[in-house]
Amino acid sequence: MKFIEPPAEELQLLRADPLLWEQELDVRPDVAEAVERATGKRAGKVYWRSPHDHLYALELADLGRGRPSMAMLYGHWDRFEPRPPEHEIDADLLAFSVWVAEFAGSLNPADVLKVAQFAGIKPGWPEGAVLRTPEDRFQNLPGFPYAPKYTEVEGLRMAYVEHGAGDPILLLHGEPTWSYLYRHMIPPLSQIGRAIAPDLIGFGRSDKPVAANAYSYKSHVRWLRAFVETLDLRNITLVCQDWGGLLGLRLLSQIPERFARLVAMNTGISDGSGATEAFIRWRRFSQRVPEFDLALLMRNALTRKKLSDQEAAAYQAPFPSRAYQMGARVFPRLVPVRLDHPGAYENRLAIAKLQTLDLPVLLPWGDQDAITLPWRQPLQKLFRNAAPPIDIVGAGHFVQEDAGEEVATHIVNWMKGKA
Repeated sequence: MKFIEPPAEELQLLRADPLLWEQELDVRPDVAEAVERATGKRAGKVYWRSPHDHLYALELADLGRGRPSMAMLYGHWDRFEPRPPEHEIDADLLAFSVWVAEFAGSLNPADVLKVAQFAGIKPGWPEGAVLRTPEDRFQNLPGFPYAPKYTEVEGLRMAYVEHGAGDPILLLHGEPTWSYLYRHMIPPLSQIGRAIAPDLIGFGRSDKPVAANAYSYKSHVRWLRAFVETLDLRNITLVCQDWGGLLGLRLLSQIPERFARLVAMNTGISDGSGATEAFIRWRRFSQRVPEFDLALLMRNALTRKKLSDQEAAAYQAPFPSRAYQMGARVFPRLVPVRLDHPGAYENRLAIAKLQTLDLPVLLPWGDQDAITLPWRQPLQKLFRNAAPPIDIVGAGHFVQEDAGEEVATHIVNWMKGKA
């Protein structure tokens, strides 16, 4: 257990939720004394982050008996968001209980696990909590001949396709698309590296939790970080757009040693200071429409290209019904538009880290995108080594679809030093 001292600003944005309360800790003096030794406190609080990136606190009280007499465990959640999924909290509490048993000599960690099993606390997602799109929905995808590969992230199957060899070129899609969006860019990029296009959790062939609170900015970044670490990707060229950038830029700030360069397209990272009117209109629409018609949405969003019926159907394929669309439905309301919005604080930390990085940055931008056009200049100023932005004339928000081959050519030339 690694204890930390969270900044006061972060604590002000969180709410404390009492989870466990032991009012007679010193009925087992040896355990109470072991807790004091492990925490370095007889009274007061210690904080730590779980593997789920949740912040917890253990508060000890001294009633004058020479050892901690009471203990309360708190979870700290975003002030304006629901609790995280209960199975994540259960797993974190179980890990804490096992930790206590490991340093308190009179307790057996195996007994703790048996008690949890008897209480019905099972690892992983509850039955029925995750949907998986049937594979026959992905038959005969035009222009996308790549066989899917899979890895497991926190008990969820995460899908990806890859093509080529060499250093990884990580292609991150956004809302409400999937790796199919990169089909025009994968062939040219695979000539200079190993093009890897994952489906974010909730999208494409990846698993889709059904509960809205399973999807948070924090959880998406955590899942993506686990994906990169599980595949042990290094010397990465990150190519990202829309939510692929909001997630990818946070990821870059957390594990910058794994990245060699960045290509950001029609994206940004919000510090919570506001949003464009175009984005607010999109968010309002996304939360009011009964169900996403992805084929229609993509057709309406493109400015240079018209989708065939088969291509349009491919964007709808991951979502057989509204029940599969929770990840796509939640994304628009996760963009931080206020300083106290969940994710805004972490984004401000990420921005501070990104400002220190020297990696090369390229910004190809669809110039017909009213939502993200105002984000380009701040993103360019954020990095020390950003090349002059490239206007993809006439292209809209989904620049990979409107002008994928053109954008890929710019990337290839830039990576080869010809730009």
